[in-house]
Amino acid sequence: MEIQNKLANLLKIERESLDFTLKDVSRKVGFNNYQTLLSIEAGEREVKAWELAKLASIYGRDIDYFLNFESTSSEDVRILWRSPESSPKKTLIERQFISICTRYQNLLNILNEAEMGKNGLKLKINKHALLSKNAIKNVENLATDYINLLKLGARPACSLAKILEDIVGIKIIFLMMDSSISGGSTVNSNFGMSILVNANDAPWRRNFDLAHEFFHILTWNEFSPEDIYLDDKTKKKSQAEILADVFASSLLLPEENVRDEFEKRIQNQSISHLSLVEIAREFNVSIEALLWRAVNLGLLKKKHIQTELEKGNINDVDKKYRKTDWAETDKPNLSDKYIALAIKAFHLGKISKGKLAEYVGENYSAIPSFLKKYGYDENEDYSIAYRTA
Repeated sequence: MEIQNKLANLLKIERESLDFTLKDVSRKVGFNNYQTLLSIEAGEREVKAWELAKLASIYGRDIDYFLNFESTSSEDVRILWRSPESSPKKTLIERQFISICTRYQNLLNILNEAEMGKNGLKLKINKHALLSKNAIKNVENLATDYINLLKLGARPACSLAKILEDIVGIKIIFLMMDSSISGGSTVNSNFGMSILVNANDAPWRRNFDLAHEFFHILTWNEFSPEDIYLDDKTKKKSQAEILADVFASSLLLPEENVRDEFEKRIQNQSISHLSLVEIAREFNVSIEALLWRAVNLGLLKKKHIQTELEKGNINDVDKKYRKTDWAETDKPNLSDKYIALAIKAFHLGKISKGKLAEYVGENYSAIPSFLKKYGYDENEDYSIAYRTA
């Protein structure tokens, strides 16, 4: 009875910490009325296994958090958000992010792949260089160095997420978030380097945020949160944020390739609006990001671009001319690598079918069709090994 009361109290604390009402949660679980949940939180009714699994998901926790609640720790994971303001919505996103990162690392651990592919952060970062009068140029050079080091090619946006995940070892997580929350990043001793991106954003925005957060990963030990967050009084971007934007722009829009595309389209010392849309689509970045990169490269005049930005029409251009990209039916969520690791762990007997369902966010009964979707059969034996020559 004591254990039941402790669990009941923890469930109540979790609900209230997210500002969820009894009715909110009861509806999501599928209870006929809120009295059932009220009884569970009062310790008067034992929570069933499926109910606890559902509640854990609603609260952004792994079920183990509740099953091992006596050893539950409140370890502080430093997540560098785009803005420091806290809210119940952000708390839920944070829990979901940490939960997926923890599962991801657990898969790597049980498959003995935890140390594979972590050789991408080879270039030393000098904070003094980042704060010098040549900081912009230094960051542009850093981006170029990483383009070459990671072999990102002429169109880095096309391969950036996969290379950061497979080569550098950064966990890339996409979650559905409000635009006010945006993305974030973390470097943690338990699950390493991770980047969170808003799945609801347009593809070009996701690409930019990914590159932006990569800079914060690279400079994790150089800038404190106080160095990064916006100044509440001036509302201006900090030096660290400005440099993160410069890095992202330089990484996604390599100078030589951007100049080549401009030269192809310049006529009578000018470039058309539609040509700029074509180039932005070519590099899978926003029009605004392309314009500022062009300004920094001396291809466009700053005052003209500022005038266009002040008119407020530029941000609508992407939606207007790139509807097929904007209106994606499938939003990114779990990466191919994460899913591959989960399926591999299941077929090798490292995790159960129920744990696989939990890890990939599917119902237990849907696992056979989920596996078929990715080219696997639930009953096939994939443990067979072949001797190499």
